[in-house]
Amino acid sequence: MLNYFSFILFTAYIAMSNLGDDSELTILVNLDEDAKGVVQMLIFDREDGFPEVHENAVSKNTAKVENGKAIFNFENLPQGTYAVAAFHDGDADGKMRKTLLGIPKDAYGFSNDARSKFSAPSFESAAFELSTGKNTINFSLKL
Repeated sequence: MLNYFSFILFTAYIAMSNLGDDSELTILVNLDEDAKGVVQMLIFDREDGFPEVHENAVSKNTAKVENGKAIFNFENLPQGTYAVAAFHDGDADGKMRKTLLGIPKDAYGFSNDARSKFSAPSFESAAFELSTGKNTINFSLKL
């Protein structure tokens, strides 16, 4: 009986110690003041597929643009390393417009305002650490 009671107490302790390990994340995306439409966002927790493979993203989200900003709120995210890719979807069709050469026509951006001249930035350059509690990041979308 004592072993059973000890097991119950130990299990309760483990369960309670895991409470509060999750994080809240607010992402503020800045655009031109007159921008309309929505912002499409992908959140990745690993390099594989960053920044375009939707199936590898841990979260896919859309937020309406208001006053040149789009705000995303997430709760219960595990602590860890993440990177964000986003683009301005002015016509809200879910697709990034590109030229025949594959150059984006829509403003786009990455966490840490990571940029690269001729290709998408690496996961590493866009990565940020999500810690327990409230976290906020912001970045801008540009052509």
